[in-house]
Amino acid sequence: MSFKTYEVKAYANGDKFWFLNSKFHREDGPAVEYADGTKSWYLNGKELTKEEWKQQTNKESCNGKIVEVEGKKYRLTKA
Repeated sequence: MSFKTYEVKAYANGDKFWFLNSKFHREDGPAVEYADGTKSWYLNGKELTKEEWKQQTNKESCNGKIVEVEGKKYRLTKA
């Protein structure tokens, strides 16, 4: 199993920044969080809207996932 190693910079004023390979990047939340509550989402250095980030990381969506119930497999789809 391979794990990604992020560099996280947190400042005394509360600002936090996540990097992967020296680029803003975070797959489990915003890569930039300012102390005032402002957040920005990035993947591989590219800034995305929160919705674009959700689509690309498949966060908060079960669309396309396969589940098994009583031995039978089902593919979940968007309603």
